[in-house]
Amino acid sequence: MTFVSQHISQREKYSSGTFYSLIRSMLLGWVAVAAFLPSTGRALTSWTLSINTNNIIVVTNSLYGALGDGIFTNTVAFQAAINAAASGGSTNGLRGGLVEIPAGTFLCGPLTLKSNVRLQLDQGAIVRLLNYNSYPGAPTNVTSFITATSLTNLAVTGLGMFDGQGSPWWPGYATNSRPVILYFSSCSKVWLQDFTSSNPPVAHIAIKGANAGNINVIGIKLFAPDSADAVNPSHNTDGVDFAETNALFQDCVISTGDDNIAIGSSGSVSKDIVVTNCFFGYGHGLSIGSYTSGGVSNLTAINCTFSNTGNGIKIKSQRNRGGVVQNLNYYNLTMTNVGWPIQFYSYYEFGLGTLTTVTPGFAAITAFTNANPMPYSPPIYRNIIISNLTANVLNGRPPLMIWGLPDYPISNVVFQAVKLISSSTSPSGIYNATNIQFVDCSLPVPAGKKTVQVWNADLTFTNSAASTNLYMLDGLTTNGIGNTLQFANATATVANTNAIAGGAITLVNSTFTVSNNLTLTLTTPLNFILGTNPATLVIKGNLASGGSVNLAAGAGFTNGSYTLITYTGSFSGSLPALGITPVGYNYSLNANTPGQIQLAVTLLAPTNLVATASNLLINLKWNSVNGATSYNLKRGPASGNYPTTFSGLVATNFSDANVTNAMSYFYVVTATGAGGESSNSATATALPLPSNQPATITAQISGGQLQLAWPQDHLGWRLQTQTNQLTAGLGTNWVTVPGSTNSMFASFFISPINASTFFRLVYP
Repeated sequence: MTFVSQHISQREKYSSGTFYSLIRSMLLGWVAVAAFLPSTGRALTSWTLSINTNNIIVVTNSLYGALGDGIFTNTVAFQAAINAAASGGSTNGLRGGLVEIPAGTFLCGPLTLKSNVRLQLDQGAIVRLLNYNSYPGAPTNVTSFITATSLTNLAVTGLGMFDGQGSPWWPGYATNSRPVILYFSSCSKVWLQDFTSSNPPVAHIAIKGANAGNINVIGIKLFAPDSADAVNPSHNTDGVDFAETNALFQDCVISTGDDNIAIGSSGSVSKDIVVTNCFFGYGHGLSIGSYTSGGVSNLTAINCTFSNTGNGIKIKSQRNRGGVVQNLNYYNLTMTNVGWPIQFYSYYEFGLGTLTTVTPGFAAITAFTNANPMPYSPPIYRNIIISNLTANVLNGRPPLMIWGLPDYPISNVVFQAVKLISSSTSPSGIYNATNIQFVDCSLPVPAGKKTVQVWNADLTFTNSAASTNLYMLDGLTTNGIGNTLQFANATATVANTNAIAGGAITLVNSTFTVSNNLTLTLTTPLNFILGTNPATLVIKGNLASGGSVNLAAGAGFTNGSYTLITYTGSFSGSLPALGITPVGYNYSLNANTPGQIQLAVTLLAPTNLVATASNLLINLKWNSVNGATSYNLKRGPASGNYPTTFSGLVATNFSDANVTNAMSYFYVVTATGAGGESSNSATATALPLPSNQPATITAQISGGQLQLAWPQDHLGWRLQTQTNQLTAGLGTNWVTVPGSTNSMFASFFISPINASTFFRLVYP
């Protein structure tokens, strides 16, 4: 089957492996910016369409009698052809057949598709639905145009088109029953390719069911007027309503009056879906919801274009329609003149119109007044990556909306290399959301306008290199719930101080400016990751200090002075308490410089200073100090008195040979670094001792004196003497000569008495 083999290989081109990888992390657990890997979405599983296309049924053959004159009703002829194809014989193990519709305009009513049937619309073929006045059951009890229920091996292909003649149906959209052009319920192995569909009464295509799966939608074109069209607006003309598994949408063009693709349902699981190389024109975008209780997971949209689309990426639901929506990956998307590029919210049909009226105050009130309807099925959105998206925003709408439930906040959303260009005076909104990360993003707005409004949100703004893009945040003027904000290589400002009350602020190579007064409390901890580049909180007003400060070491962190906070007004309160700090330094906060709170980081004093003495030498060693570039060893004759300094020592040991035996020496050592010198270490003392080998005393007589001398390395030995009668000889009455341990010679007057004097050196 040439048709199948050709496009299966094309399909696999977009379903293998992981499309994109992003890992980014900061230094502490409480500043984690680790994006989710797209491997959370599965690659598609290959499958084969098995239809006996050697069994060709042409609807205009005499057996079926279809007429393509635009007048004759061909319902019976088409259904007979479908039935004949389905019951066709087997060729090479393949069953069913191909129903061919040649060029012409064929008016037709509702049809029922069969398993193992491929419906082919040749180029020039137009299959036109019966008009509003003659469609069976209109306007209150109609069936879809082509229906397939619990079937397998189905295909609708060809370069022909469907004409839904939908214009007369649209004015009654709120009350009338309307037919879907193609409706597949609980079907497996469905292949739709190349045809065009225009002006459907309601949706073009619906594919939903019981997780039968294996769906390919390739190269189709779906058109209807915009729902905002001034002349002939369409209503609810979704391109594809989808709730199935293992599906590919590739090379499609969809411009219609409602959701271009709507994923999700109240009962069926939607998972393992790839949307690639598609163009979306008029419509409400690539949407999920509003019914998501069946669950939506593992969606990848890549290399798609949006132009004049009302919405780009959209997730919508509410408490009684929700389910888990997770593991969504959007890559390489371009949006031109899009009304609302990114919109995730959990308050569908809440009477909000276009959502442009939602403010932090409205989000706060709604959080506590929105009752839980029954059955209680809350929407849960999590684990979403949007990477490399560029959009310019039409109609002055906010470019971004993330609005979750307070009890089920939207969580774990990463925006990477996203650029939303807006001329809107309405800021983006992020409410009831946690772990929302902006990595290397740009959200430019008109000068002086706010970038993002926040309430009950946990946001991280980080760049791979220092950026001058300014994020201007806003929030409630009074509230009891704050926001957790983290900035890395980013510059930001907040208009209303209480927008950050109750939440932590973390700064990494960033400046965060508060445009008025700020009161720090224990519920507003400040976290600084310090290093070469400054991390500073700037207060354009009065500072009432207090609370706590946590510190972490970033690149280039060492001892020195760091300006953590500046303020232009008055200072009151106490200095913040120091909480978490990096090991290896001493820390203290001070307000000694007017308008600043500074952190002094000093080196720890070296520890374990040990002095070991030997003959005419003292060896010293000590433990290294984190951040030290050199050491100063100080020596003196007594503890606390160190007149001699050996400076600039790089090693953590030193040999002091400029010492005298038998004298006590006292030492301390300090560490030096970029920020100065540490305090002194504990004192170490040592006493050099002389050689313990026997030595010869030399003697000479000069000027009536006996002069004795001994080697220098025996300084410290004690000279002892005794005097006896010549006849008595050597005795035991030795006496130490005073001061002899501090000398290497001694002199004695010769006395002419009848006695003998003996001398000896004694090791101390």
